Amino acid sequence: MHFREREHVVQIIRTAYDPSSKKGKNEIVGRLVKANPKVPVDLEATLTAEERKEVAAWIEGHATSERLKRELAVRTLPEHLALAEQWFANQKGEDARILAATLIPAWAQLRAVLKRSGLIE
Repeated sequence: MHFREREHVVQIIRTAYDPSSKKGKNEIVGRLVKANPKVPVDLEATLTAEERKEVAAWIEGHATSERLKRELAVRTLPEHLALAEQWFANQKGEDARILAATLIPAWAQLRAVLKRSGLIE
């Protein structure tokens, strides 16, 4: 069994040996929504006990990976902001204006979350 990640979906694929071709044959057993992977009842019924364990392990690993990505983003944000400051100091063109326009709303949303959480005044 393996997992193929697409844009918003994760395909769960079972490989079975095909004696006529003497090769493995892939069969998509089911799909999970990547943003919130949960095993639907109908998919759970088609999986073996071992496959259910594999799916559960993948979901747990995916959740851990996403949590670590967010933490890494926060821990490196000050460094990235310093790099952005240096870049913007030397850029005056249209590209810099467009990027600044996308940066300001994201920064405002982050500040709002920090205030609501009581992390800043």
